[in-house]
Amino acid sequence: MEAMALDKVVRQVAIVGAEAVGASWAAFYLARGFDVIATDPDPGAEANLRRAIDVAWPALKVIGISPKGSPEHLSFTPNVAAAVSGADFIQECGPEDHEQKVGLFAEIDRIAAADAIIASSSATLAIGTIQSACRHPERCVTGHAMDPPHLMPLVEIAAGEKTSPQAVRRALSFYASVGKKPIFVRRELPGLAASRLSAALQREIDLLVAQGVLDSVDADTAVCWGPGLRWVLAGASAMLPGNRSPDGFAREHEAALVALLRLRSRSTAPAKAPARSGRHGNTYRGNTYKDIGDEA
Repeated sequence: MEAMALDKVVRQVAIVGAEAVGASWAAFYLARGFDVIATDPDPGAEANLRRAIDVAWPALKVIGISPKGSPEHLSFTPNVAAAVSGADFIQECGPEDHEQKVGLFAEIDRIAAADAIIASSSATLAIGTIQSACRHPERCVTGHAMDPPHLMPLVEIAAGEKTSPQAVRRALSFYASVGKKPIFVRRELPGLAASRLSAALQREIDLLVAQGVLDSVDADTAVCWGPGLRWVLAGASAMLPGNRSPDGFAREHEAALVALLRLRSRSTAPAKAPARSGRHGNTYRGNTYKDIGDEA
């Protein structure tokens, strides 16, 4: 296969697999103004897909859709070949089954245009394995978004041993051009990078709870109303000592933080939660605690 052009125009996106993840991606691409053709062998797939897009559309309208964005630009076929043959970019969202995924990629690869990128939404299977039966594995990448893809900006892109640098650059450029926040995972590891970061934080939470330092509710409160707010605006590394001036965050992000706090406060229910048991039976309603400090 000849070297891929980095400036290929994407007009039609194929969605292979139209269950929850595929439907979410389809809604996103439609909102960005693409012609989308979806395929799934399930007899009820098309009806389910169109219902899912209708459900997702109001939120997409709030975020902002392309002037050309419309659910009417969706077409459907149960035939994989018909779906991918004219596509410029292919988002594969099939079952997380090793043999099925390898076979599906090989089928897509045989039919798709020579310069079409094939991106897998797989969260558990390495692209190096998925591309193993393809005649042109150099155009295969992982392109995994956090759930739900139509709303979450992050996309993790990974390359297999046979993936070309041009395919990685094209995937990064394409996802960025449609408003996603793509990152390149430079080494294939079990699990997604974002999931591994989340797991590291969860291990520390579990340790603090096990040691009796916090209960799980207070741990969540510490994350959501403390560093979580800063991470949303500036990332985690920017908050490390030495990477910022003492007043840098307040100066650079005050307006955004105020807006985020207002939004977060509106989405948080008043302190009317039913009484729940704390680590040693203490009860609380919302943020009103009872008998704190009475533990033996």
